[in-house]
Amino acid sequence: MIMHVKVWVGGCLAAAVAAAGAAWFTIAAQEPATATHAVCGPDLGRDDVVAARSQAVAVVEAVENTRYREDGGSAYLTTRVKTLEALKGEFGAVLDVTQGVKNGGAPGRYATEDPDRYAVLEPGRRYVIAVQSGSTSGTAGTGAWAWYAEPAERGLAGEREHWQKAIATPPETAAGSECEDIDTPAG
Repeated sequence: MIMHVKVWVGGCLAAAVAAAGAAWFTIAAQEPATATHAVCGPDLGRDDVVAARSQAVAVVEAVENTRYREDGGSAYLTTRVKTLEALKGEFGAVLDVTQGVKNGGAPGRYATEDPDRYAVLEPGRRYVIAVQSGSTSGTAGTGAWAWYAEPAERGLAGEREHWQKAIATPPETAAGSECEDIDTPAG
């Protein structure tokens, strides 16, 4: 009987030591928590990339919001714009430009996820827009997809100078639309 007690106590003691060692290893091995996200598409926070990846860039004045529609969980706003200066590509004097906006918009109350690099075109205000696809000719029945819109805060001459530099300077890193994983702190 004494032998059984010694074996039982020894087994419990060994299990306790193993559990304590595992707990110490787990606590010591922890690293700050991170979350991995896929980032796809070009970095629209860099004007050289915007210029390189866009078919056309211009300073425009928004004339009027002409159409809002929701389709398949997405929302779109079409705005008639007047071209003040074409910086890359050809632009008609007046054209329709469509952009993605948040669902549930109402006239004068549209929003986007990134208002710094994708501002909602509001009538009476000037913007630099970059067109990814569609026609910038202004021909009736055609339209362009603006994937970048930023208030033209430098004035016409300032925007011209800034964007001519961005257009003339190829991006240092690839301006492709590949996806890459980035780690960010969780929480």
